Amino acid sequence: MRSKYSVSIGYKTDRRVYISVSIGSKRYRFSNAEAIEQDIYPNRLDEPERSREAEVLKAAFLLALRKGWRPVIKAPVEPLHKPMLVIAFMQQELAQRLNADYSRHYKKDLAYVVVKFEEFLQRRGLKNLRLEELTTPIIRDFLDSRPISNRSKRNFKAYLSTLFKATLEDRSIKNPFLGIKLSRTTEVLHKPFTNVQAVLEEIYQFDQRLHLCCLIAYGCLLRPHREIRELTWGDFNEDLTVISLSGKRNKGKRNRIVPVPFYVREQLFAFKGDSEHSDLNVFTGTTKPYNVDFFKTLWGRYKQFSTLLEPNQTMYSFRHGGALKVFEQSGSLVKLQQVMGHSNLQVSMTYLRGLNTGNLSVHDMPLL
Repeated sequence: MRSKYSVSIGYKTDRRVYISVSIGSKRYRFSNAEAIEQDIYPNRLDEPERSREAEVLKAAFLLALRKGWRPVIKAPVEPLHKPMLVIAFMQQELAQRLNADYSRHYKKDLAYVVVKFEEFLQRRGLKNLRLEELTTPIIRDFLDSRPISNRSKRNFKAYLSTLFKATLEDRSIKNPFLGIKLSRTTEVLHKPFTNVQAVLEEIYQFDQRLHLCCLIAYGCLLRPHREIRELTWGDFNEDLTVISLSGKRNKGKRNRIVPVPFYVREQLFAFKGDSEHSDLNVFTGTTKPYNVDFFKTLWGRYKQFSTLLEPNQTMYSFRHGGALKVFEQSGSLVKLQQVMGHSNLQVSMTYLRGLNTGNLSVHDMPLL
């Protein structure tokens, strides 16, 4: 006589579903239909599709039981990897990144996101959540619980995803971040100047240090807050015609050699004077640069002073305007990428969105 059986649907605390199969006095749990050789995985879906797929899973097991299928008890297998809690894992990964060569802002933002995710897990009673139990709904719930813009949600997701990606792949765990689709936000580019010379003259009257910073951003296309702020006289050749930056000194992590236009050299010579010490900072005249927020603060004060600035014009607008000039004069995307220090050509192309390329004519079409 066959034992009586029953099948029911259950939910874990993180809302993952499973099928409970009771046969006589024994009970078995299944989160998918691999045991009956079918392709049914409800936990790969989000609600309400997950609940509907759970009903399909239940029906599949009932049918298999009616046809005589019974669970096979397998001998325990030693796991390939030791179980790891999500919070402990994040703390471990964060410590490694804080000791690596990343920017100050990246480390600060990454640490903030990790702390907020830890707090969220503890509030939800998930402080003992294991890596393999981290699901898309948990992550989405975290993102939706934050009173932040969609752009910030994308950043939060990106920071967390970078922590988990490699380890999840190594352990053959489905990446729950792949199931989260956030709408893209429209990028607001730094608006280039149409009257760059007039704005530079106004900045010169306000502060000569800020003027030199903006001039280098326009003429040499360096980034203001690190690459320009940390410049030393040793980064230039003897006649100040070339700047050489190692990969450790710029965002793109590649060595950069940038020509220096004559109008930038004139201002550099005025700052340098008779100094022959290559280790001195261009702006401070000491071995230490200004703090990371120096030019940002100075620009904020200039904005209150200026009568020429337009909305969305920033210090980076000089770099954007310089990029447009480079492309207009050279017509080469490769040269633009080289002078901008971008590792990806697509990034360089975003700087050309506002460029007026003119209408097509018959003379622009291919010849045969």
